[in-house]
Parts: sequence; structure tokens; C-alpha cells
Amino acid sequence: MNKKRLCCFYVNDIHLITMLLPYINERINESTKIITIFETNMSKSAKKVIDGIQGKKSDALLNISWKNRNLKDLQKQNLKDKLVLIKGTKEFIEEANNIINKSEESCTILNCFEIMQGSEELQEILDSHDKVVNTSGERFPEEIFTGYMPRSDKKVTA
Repeated sequence: MNKKRLCCFYVNDIHLITMLLPYINERINESTKIITIFETNMSKSAKKVIDGIQGKKSDALLNISWKNRNLKDLQKQNLKDKLVLIKGTKEFIEEANNIINKSEESCTILNCFEIMQGSEELQEILDSHDKVVNTSGERFPEEIFTGYMPRSDKKVTA
């Protein structure tokens, strides 16, 4: 019943997929089977990112189920020696982990948390700036951070 627990933080689906692909590819090369439990469908984002990889396309990456899955699906899975990727709200992740904890099988769990969930410091930083600069230029925080809601008392200083 040995379970390895990992976590990661992401800004949006594209960021999560881009960040995880090298790790997932490494696990695939080790012949590790991957189970995904996503609260939302990431198929379009995954295809966009994977298709954009120059010279490193992998059918194995595209064959991963990037669709949302019901937690009932998790109860039916054989978890032995598999990597279980979980993405969703904190409550969804906790519920998935509770199901996995009932299993006697050893596996690796990778819980993926959206960075905006409970990050008071990040909220304050975003609230004190007009825009965020990233690789695509200047963007409003709402364009980059899924779920970001500016506070009504937002004060921007020069």
C-alpha cells in the first residue's frame, strides 16, 4: 500500500500540460501506465500543445485520456504501479485522494492545483498591478489566471 504523493501548481490548462509533458513522457518511457482524473476536459489544450512540439510528437502522449473523468471511474481502476494524475478543485482532488487511499495498491499520485486556489499573496500582487507580462506580451490577469476575480477595493499605483 505504498503511495508516492506529488503535487504541482499551474496557471491554466496549457501551462499545466506544457509543464507536465516532460515528466509524463519520462514515465511513459519507463513503461508506467498513466490514469487521469480531471474535473474538466483538457483534450483541446493537450492536442494544441502536443501538436506544437517540433519533432517530438508522441502518439503515447496523445493517447493519454485528457478528458474529464468521473470519480466513479477511479473506483474501478487498477492502480497498481500506475501514475494517477488528478486535476480539479481542492474538493475534487481531496475526494479523488480519499478513493485512492482506500485502495491497497501502490501507485504514484500527482495532484495538480490551480495556483489561484487559496493563494492570498498572489491575489494581492495581481490586485496591485494593471497587467501581467508573459511570453505573449501584456495581458490582463483574468486572461492568464483562470478564476482570478479582481477585488472591488483594487488599488493600482504607478
